Amino acid sequence: MRLGAARSGALCSGGPGLRHSNDMKNPWLFLLATSLGLLPMASGSTAVDDALAADAAFATRAGEIGHHAAFIEYLADDAVLFRPEAVRGQEWLATHEPAGGRLEWSPSAAAVGCTGRLAVTTGPWRYSNTEGGEPVAGHYLSVWRLGAQSQWQVVLDHGVDHPADVTPSQPLQAAFLGLWPVRDPGKCKGRSDAGDLAKAEVALNEEVGRQGLSPALRRSAGEGAVVYRDDMAPGGMSAAQADADSQFGPGTIAQAVGAVFEPGDDLAVTHGILQSADGSRRALYVRVWSRERRRWQVAVDLRTPVPVP
Repeated sequence: MRLGAARSGALCSGGPGLRHSNDMKNPWLFLLATSLGLLPMASGSTAVDDALAADAAFATRAGEIGHHAAFIEYLADDAVLFRPEAVRGQEWLATHEPAGGRLEWSPSAAAVGCTGRLAVTTGPWRYSNTEGGEPVAGHYLSVWRLGAQSQWQVVLDHGVDHPADVTPSQPLQAAFLGLWPVRDPGKCKGRSDAGDLAKAEVALNEEVGRQGLSPALRRSAGEGAVVYRDDMAPGGMSAAQADADSQFGPGTIAQAVGAVFEPGDDLAVTHGILQSADGSRRALYVRVWSRERRRWQVAVDLRTPVPVP
């Protein structure tokens, strides 16, 4: 089940899905002292530490004032949520009533781009309905941007649902470090612009149409890429993932919808829609890309189903 696909799923009572969401954040005591939780970068910490701390503060704030109100505080003005397709997060939150349940999450991994201005965080989420019933769980993926006052804000949030007892086959922090090694902010190798990212996205989507989703991803993914699919823990490309993706074979239409990009960075995000060749299935995708020199490769690929019109 998903409340909107991502933590945002559980934000209100008006839509299906949970956070396509997450599980309790770490109760770091120093975070309890933050007023709004929009945590500025800490002196002496790494950028990855700062991103994890911001996400943990976000979770702590959700426990204090409720997840709907916490999302309003933490989302950037241009942030994207999925309900189940892409919507402007702040506008959507302002026009929907909060859900009555409790959404908790715990960041377990983060990566920060070489400019120090974009980051992704991930971890388990859990949603408990106050009216009873079994809790729902999964893993989330949040994209963050460092604002003008050195405060991290969420610019995109999504996730997948899976059984609570399912865990990743490998530590996600180790996987992220392999995809985006820790370096001092500004130590970027090579240059790239939005046009280079757009070309990589178009090329992948065209390959999806020719070969199908799974073969196309394997050609475009970097070494150690991580996939997120419903009903399975995040992990590397596998037979189970390929089987889940087989419904999007040759003839699939892949259409980009939006992107998160910072000039010169080696981390970027795209999202869009997939439709099977016969039109019977649709899904949305979120791709996190890593860059080596001018070459963009898929580092994280997340897919969740959406209704067919």
